[in-house]
Amino acid sequence: MLAAQWLRSMQDDDVDVLWLGTDVLSFVDGPGTEAFWDVLGARLEEFAGPQRKVSPVSAIRGRERVVQLLSRRTRPVYVVLDRFEQTFGHLGIEQSLLDLVQTMENFYLIVCTRTVTSLEVVGAAVVDSVVLRPADLALGVEDVLGLAAQQGIVLGRDEAQTLCDETAGWPALVRVILAGSAADQVPGAGFALNLDAGRWFLRSVWDEFAVPGLADFVTRTSVLVEFTRSLAARVCGEEDVDGHIDALLGAGLLRVHGSGEEAVYAHLPAVRRECVQRLRSEAPEEFRELSRVSAEILLDQGRAGQALVHLVRARLWDEVVECVEGAWHMLAAQGESELLRLVDRLPVDVVARSPRLVVLRDYSSEAKASGASDRHKVGNPGAPLLGRIAGLGPGTSPAARERARGVVDRYVDLAPEVRAAIPAVLCEVGAARLARTDTDGATAAFTDAHRLAAAIGVVAAEARAAVGAALTATVTGDIKGARSWIDEADRAFAASSSADVADLVPILASARALAAIAGVDLPTARAAVVDATGGDTEVMSLGTLARAQLSLLEGGQYEEFEEFEKASQWAMSSALPADDLITKLLVAARVDLLLSMGQVLRARAVLTRWEGDPDGLLLPRVRTAFMAGDYGRAALLASQGAHSTHRPARQRLGLQLVAALAENARGREVEAVRAMREAIAVAADSELFQPFASLPRPLLEAMVPSVPELADVLARLDDAGVRADVFPVPSVVAELSEREREVLETLAVSDSLGAVAKRLYLTTNTVKTHLRSIYRKLGTHSGAETIQRAIECGLIEAPSA
Repeated sequence: MLAAQWLRSMQDDDVDVLWLGTDVLSFVDGPGTEAFWDVLGARLEEFAGPQRKVSPVSAIRGRERVVQLLSRRTRPVYVVLDRFEQTFGHLGIEQSLLDLVQTMENFYLIVCTRTVTSLEVVGAAVVDSVVLRPADLALGVEDVLGLAAQQGIVLGRDEAQTLCDETAGWPALVRVILAGSAADQVPGAGFALNLDAGRWFLRSVWDEFAVPGLADFVTRTSVLVEFTRSLAARVCGEEDVDGHIDALLGAGLLRVHGSGEEAVYAHLPAVRRECVQRLRSEAPEEFRELSRVSAEILLDQGRAGQALVHLVRARLWDEVVECVEGAWHMLAAQGESELLRLVDRLPVDVVARSPRLVVLRDYSSEAKASGASDRHKVGNPGAPLLGRIAGLGPGTSPAARERARGVVDRYVDLAPEVRAAIPAVLCEVGAARLARTDTDGATAAFTDAHRLAAAIGVVAAEARAAVGAALTATVTGDIKGARSWIDEADRAFAASSSADVADLVPILASARALAAIAGVDLPTARAAVVDATGGDTEVMSLGTLARAQLSLLEGGQYEEFEEFEKASQWAMSSALPADDLITKLLVAARVDLLLSMGQVLRARAVLTRWEGDPDGLLLPRVRTAFMAGDYGRAALLASQGAHSTHRPARQRLGLQLVAALAENARGREVEAVRAMREAIAVAADSELFQPFASLPRPLLEAMVPSVPELADVLARLDDAGVRADVFPVPSVVAELSEREREVLETLAVSDSLGAVAKRLYLTTNTVKTHLRSIYRKLGTHSGAETIQRAIECGLIEAPSA
């Protein structure tokens, strides 16, 4: 095929091509090498006219006859010796062929061999000899487009790229697929590329494998998407792995990345697909066993996703369930959409054997967003519950009882061990949703985990679900619901062994403290923060958060600030995503601490350096703008955010309060009164009053004449012992421009204004102008004083030593 492709590229048509294959030479059994020369002479004579034949034929035989025929030729002849290494007596023929190439002007020789050893012997002394391998003639996208155009096929560039990727540019296979696709074309319809059109060709190539064991090697390794030499050896046993890989590389049938022991190989997609289909149809048991072995190897390498693909393709359902349950965290890292596609490929009875697959099917946010199929619709067995999350507290109303029956009945037909495991899996889902601040999804998962655990008597799972639901309700600002869930958790804790709930103790204590702080129940909060210690760093951060928020109610923020700074800086510099719940809570609390101490510039700097979604910290941004005296911006952002339907009560209340005070400061009394009354209504419904303590008391008191009911809220704060002087009245704080910040940062590491100007490509006068503006904004009088003040305010980082 390589020779044919090369010959097709010849521009000179006035040539003869003589092809001698192994199928012709193998039956010749004459003495020595004479048989080869007799066959070659006979074939050469076929190209000669009657007047040029050697006569009498019987008088001249063997090599002499070939010499006479070649010497009489007036136009070139290309002799192709296919599979030369299999030719009888080829070692004795090589030197004679080399002599002919050097002496006969119109004789050209093409030797096709599996290895280049014979060819090197023949061509070593020939100046214009060339070694061609399959990769040297591989077609690119432009080649494929040109080939299609020659056949009258309109092929798009994307289709040409697909064809190249599928075949690695294998010329013969490309031609077969193009021709087969054209033959299948429906008259009047556009050209449709059919990659399966090359299957017959691949099967014919398969049948011609002559190297012992090579076909089996290709078959067994084709189960793998990619493989190394060591991996191939594990799959194929004692076969000549190195020899087979080298042979396939020489034939252009393997792709390779890297080199040496680190090299990774992959069969051409078309070859691999054909082998897999052949295995599945002709040797299904071998295919299943190979898939099982391959999956085990991939799992050992931590490639759970690829392992699962092998198991699903081989319909090894027991192993699929085992892989899902044992390697779930590796699989979950691939994203819900990939896992949902897996669920859609599995039989219903297989899904029912895996608690994680059941929960994935029923609680996936992707399934909720797409409403994917009929079996996922709300109301059908196994439907996502995310559309029915309103009022999911642990109450005993008829609606609550109906929801409880729903989740219990849904899984009544599952195997007992699967049903018993679902609550724990739902708690994992709830925790993951909460970490991503998907509080709706977290609420649904924790609530149903609690309902199902209660129904089947898994008390430890009840406790875990109740703690998760309590923390979720606290974060959203549903303090009434949080208290109910804390009561449920206390009941479950009392019925559980201490070992089963030991890791939950600091989390429940933090949830209890945060809920009490939100409802300004200071005695309960003080008692709870004592137990909100221990656990991993994230759990400890919840306790630190509770202590910081309590200090803002009691006026002890200066004492707590240093410890809290460490926790918040850990969150911002750790591997936690910027949009992780713990990170956002700590950053928001850090901003509140800074605002309470009048450090507005530093609070701005914290928000500027945060890399998450700006909307995730909208409330701290709005509060910072308000405390900086930028009432217009604060009112605009707060009003827009407060009326977004997806915001939980805590955010809505905080934004409405800022909007009310900002509008009042601007003299817009109607808007201010409306916003304040909406805020009070949210507080009364959720029993959330902490946000009223996070704003300057004088500004709240100024609105009491316009909103008399506000007096009851402030009285509640006073009765609870909340300090009224924690947050100062806003003062206008100028903000540095980006260029001013650059000048400051550069000045901190430069020894002169000239150096600053040079590094920033500015004039010295421009640098001085920026510095005068900075002096005025920061109230400083020299470069050294300005740098020190900027570092203290968090506007720039301290230069490294």
